[in-house]
Amino acid sequence: MIGKIARFRQKFYAVPWCVPAWGRAEFGATAKAIVTGRAVRGTAPGRFAAAVRDYLGVAYALPLNRGRTAIEVGLRAMGIGPGDDVVLPSFICRSVLEAVQGAGANPVFADIDETLNVTVTSVEAALTPKTKCVIVAHLFGTAAPVDEIAARMTPRGIAVMDDAAQALGVRLRGRLVGSFGTCGIVCCGPGKPLAGAAGGVLVTNDKQVYDRAAAVPLGAEGGRDVRRRVRDFWVWRRFRRYTLPFKIMLDRARRLRTEPAHVNAPMSNLDGAVALAQFASIEGHAAARRRNAQLLVDRLASLPGAMITDLAPTAMAVKLIYLLPDGTSVDAVIDSLASHGIEAQGGYGPLHAEHSPEGSLPVTAALWRRVLCVPVETKPPARDSVFGVRDSGRLRSQA
Repeated sequence: MIGKIARFRQKFYAVPWCVPAWGRAEFGATAKAIVTGRAVRGTAPGRFAAAVRDYLGVAYALPLNRGRTAIEVGLRAMGIGPGDDVVLPSFICRSVLEAVQGAGANPVFADIDETLNVTVTSVEAALTPKTKCVIVAHLFGTAAPVDEIAARMTPRGIAVMDDAAQALGVRLRGRLVGSFGTCGIVCCGPGKPLAGAAGGVLVTNDKQVYDRAAAVPLGAEGGRDVRRRVRDFWVWRRFRRYTLPFKIMLDRARRLRTEPAHVNAPMSNLDGAVALAQFASIEGHAAARRRNAQLLVDRLASLPGAMITDLAPTAMAVKLIYLLPDGTSVDAVIDSLASHGIEAQGGYGPLHAEHSPEGSLPVTAALWRRVLCVPVETKPPARDSVFGVRDSGRLRSQA
């Protein structure tokens, strides 16, 4: 019994995983959309898309319900479908793969380097005679060389999709990511610069691509699903520091309630309203994450491995990313951080392992098990360094 109580109390993390910076503006937006009965339809999606369009300096922007939807609609708008190959990183969120498959295209995976992004060399190595598009993502707020990749792909007639989901606000040689290539993607979600419950925007300078995207048939999300999604985001994500143990208990009791099946749909008015509030504070939230990250870096000074997150004001830190050395257990580090009140996680699993031998992408295969992600949305309490010499040795011995 005492052990169970101790484990329950440990889940009240001082630094919980990806807690969005939602405050009065987001609460007001939520309340207004629900009270007026405009959770699904309203003007907020169009206003948010226009704000993103003007911010990125592009000609067109289409609001959709998720980043996954924006990717699939963008691919369809570029005429990509069955029989076509799309190159994407193996080290990336599964929803990108699902969008490619949703468009009917064949995914081809590219390797990464120690920034955890694709490179010009790794993209070119993944090209096939059927390649019609390359998706370039900027993981964890670090810019990938999308400009160089686009310069190589465009003369070959290969489209480039600039996925700025995790890096909105990052500049690459003076230009905002998301504005490169044939089209770009911006979306909301936990651990992103725009921490909404859902919502995505497809941006482009190509009127033909925009017109085709706007003509792609879409389904509809029900008002109940939209309201529940945002309500759950408030309860289980915004207040995760206090609600996580109860969520774990509830999920076990109901055996994990199944989420509604994904549907490609327009952005809901409620999600658009929250996204507008987030967008208005994007720079302030970024500065707060950098301050929190620096405090955590100081506390984790003896953590084995290298911190690879760019904390410069020109960057967009969304997590602290460490590459642990060989011989150090990521799970052991996560457990140790949990005992100090920090809820960390590992990185993405390699998507290519499901389709081809893992050794075919050597850097991804070597790095993915060494990635440690530490959240930076919450200011850590003032304490001494988390890791000392004794901790480092213990963690290596548990590998």
